[in-house]
Amino acid sequence: MLPLNLKMKLLTAKQIQDWDAFTIKHEPISSVDLMERASKAFSTVFLNHLNEAGLKFINSPVFIFCGLGNNGGDGLAIARILHEAGKQLTVYVLNSGGLPSPDFTINFKRLKELREIEIIEIDNEKDLPNLPENAIIIDALFGTGLNKPLAGITALLVQRLNETNGYKVSVDIPSGLLADLTSLEMIREHTIFKAHDTFTFQVPKQSFMFPETGEFVGNFKVLTIGLHPDFLKSIRSDSFFISKEWVQANLKSRSKFSHKGSAGHALIIAGSYGKMGAALLASKAALRAGCGLLTAYIPRVGYTIFQTAFPEAMVQTDEELYEIRNFPSTNEWDAIGVGPGMGVHPNTVKAFGIWLNQINIPLLIDADGLNACAELMKLHADFSFPNMAVITPHPKEFERLAGKCTDSFERLTKQKEFAHKHNVIVVLKGAHTCITLPDGETYFNLTGNPLLATAGSGDVLSGIITSFLAQGYEPKEAALLGVYLHGTLANRLKDKGYKQAVAGDLIEELKFI
Repeated sequence: MLPLNLKMKLLTAKQIQDWDAFTIKHEPISSVDLMERASKAFSTVFLNHLNEAGLKFINSPVFIFCGLGNNGGDGLAIARILHEAGKQLTVYVLNSGGLPSPDFTINFKRLKELREIEIIEIDNEKDLPNLPENAIIIDALFGTGLNKPLAGITALLVQRLNETNGYKVSVDIPSGLLADLTSLEMIREHTIFKAHDTFTFQVPKQSFMFPETGEFVGNFKVLTIGLHPDFLKSIRSDSFFISKEWVQANLKSRSKFSHKGSAGHALIIAGSYGKMGAALLASKAALRAGCGLLTAYIPRVGYTIFQTAFPEAMVQTDEELYEIRNFPSTNEWDAIGVGPGMGVHPNTVKAFGIWLNQINIPLLIDADGLNACAELMKLHADFSFPNMAVITPHPKEFERLAGKCTDSFERLTKQKEFAHKHNVIVVLKGAHTCITLPDGETYFNLTGNPLLATAGSGDVLSGIITSFLAQGYEPKEAALLGVYLHGTLANRLKDKGYKQAVAGDLIEELKFI
């Protein structure tokens, strides 16, 4: 059973505020001291980022924009800390109506006492600043408590900042972006600060997970600020992110008495004329990911290619020369991955549908296997997936299964409905790959980078997850572990300086995991 404290929940804005309050009461700690802790965490990471990245803005003047609430209080504390670190900075305070929070007032007084820092108040449009081209802009106007679109002088200020060249950072969340998003209408034509980087506190925000918000959030980094862990035991959530701690706790290590027969035997059914590379990539990834034995079932045309390129695998061939039409029996395997490069010839689709009805072992379906399922769903109203199959579509493949989606929010709703209706685990690939379970639980992945946007990357993921299924992991665990590690491979390549990658590079990194 997954330890509760490792099951990292994505929280609503209200839950995040309640977590702060719980920490203040049960640590105990004053709210202003908790704010100081968060501001120090932000400042440390911000300064390290400037130094490590070698940004052209490293010696640029810093302009910090603060609202009157607690996010503004963070900004004031950050200003004081950065000043002590030797940064040249100016603070702007937006008087947008309402009273300042108590912690804002305390930090405003602390900053005023330094005297060396210029504090400029913005009351109307004529007060909007014109900043230099090399400015560093820190957005601390509004945090997760915001529940309506920006308007008036606030919107004008954010528009001005968005039009300014420079390096832009948000504290916790970009101003104007709501933490809880359920539709595109909640951001369409709204004024939102466009950050290059967002340094967010304790947990990522739900609204960071969607492609439509990427232009506002930029790259985000989660900063631990020591919120009380017991709070998570008291709240319910069906949205999570895959944490490093969970992965470390759930990855199995081999005993010294293990052998190839005890590490699982995976079957990869894949390939067709011109697409044998997909079968090779999935098979190599599966064996590299730790299963003890790997058999590839391929069309006859690929036999020589496969045995030459991958001697570690066993090979069975279909009677057909160019595609698969006679799917193998399922008795001798621990898990099966099917679909990469398989093609969708009508005879292949027909045979695939008959074969699917016989499956009673762990199964992953990817690529052309999913396209075949989409065809079968059109032909047969009673089509059903094998129980708890893992399916790994990209957005277009998912739409062939579940119908057109106008945006990511509608797609997520359909993904949850599809997983529940068909009793499958849906791994919807993307920048933050989303995994939905039949019971409604949803997981987002935080590992990975654009190096994964290359031909064959999905075949590698299919091989990894199939390997975990063969090794005895439950389908849920296999999917979560596979997705997290797949992204980690790309992160390792990025850390090594790769600007571009091919899928084979990902497989080579598996030897270090």
